[in-house]
Amino acid sequence: MRQVGILPNMEKDKDFSVTKRLTAHLLSRGCKVLLPEQVANNAGLSSQAVSETEMIAASDFLISLGGDGTLLGAARKAAKYHTPILGINLGNLGFLTAEEKNYAERAIDRVLAGNYILEKRMMLETAITQDQGRETGILALNDICITRGSLYKILEFNLFINNEYVDTLRADGIIICTPTGSTAYNLSAGGPVIKSDAQIIAVTPISAHTLTSRPIVVSADDVVTVEANPREDTIYTVTADGQEAWDMKGKHVIQVKRSEYDTTIIKTAHQSFYDVLRQKLAR
Repeated sequence: MRQVGILPNMEKDKDFSVTKRLTAHLLSRGCKVLLPEQVANNAGLSSQAVSETEMIAASDFLISLGGDGTLLGAARKAAKYHTPILGINLGNLGFLTAEEKNYAERAIDRVLAGNYILEKRMMLETAITQDQGRETGILALNDICITRGSLYKILEFNLFINNEYVDTLRADGIIICTPTGSTAYNLSAGGPVIKSDAQIIAVTPISAHTLTSRPIVVSADDVVTVEANPREDTIYTVTADGQEAWDMKGKHVIQVKRSEYDTTIIKTAHQSFYDVLRQKLAR
């Protein structure tokens, strides 16, 4: 029996109508459906309730209900369990979500019939060195960003690739992204668009205050190290996928490298990367 977990965005599926619909469809196909306890209880599906960790670990695949942001959150949780994710879009066209909600059952049936492809997406792993120690194991599918706080104070960074000094940047921040993340904040900051299966990392300054500061593309096997050297009273933030954040003050070292984990995305629609890119950027 296939075990399928459903992880909905409760803001986008407020009445759980899509969650209930897909639960009923999966049950009709002989699958066991797993839901996080809070979702299951609020949706009146308590018989499907398990802990979120148990759901992710036990599922043959996860269904992410929401948009790209919902899938990003699921990806960081699922990567360590190698659980593939089928993204069902409840909002605008996404780069990661495979199908619109009106065609969700069709997408599920294709997966159950084996009519799909798996896309492996590289992730980043980050360590932050602070006075009180070192925080490690921070995962990101899209990007790691270092950005200034609410006060308009320029940040200064020393940038190293594989411990080789590259440059000192004065900017509002810096983005270190995967190919998947190249079409997110990186794109808005003037960084390059990278095909999703490329094995490279982009480093893009945000609003750099020197004309010579430009985006840099490096190998996926390179290690990017950023020494943040702000003014003593300047608060800045390190974020993973724009969803997990660490507020910082003073000098710190942020090291970013390719993670040993990948995100596995299930694709059932026959749209190429360039088809989605063209549609997304035309809006």
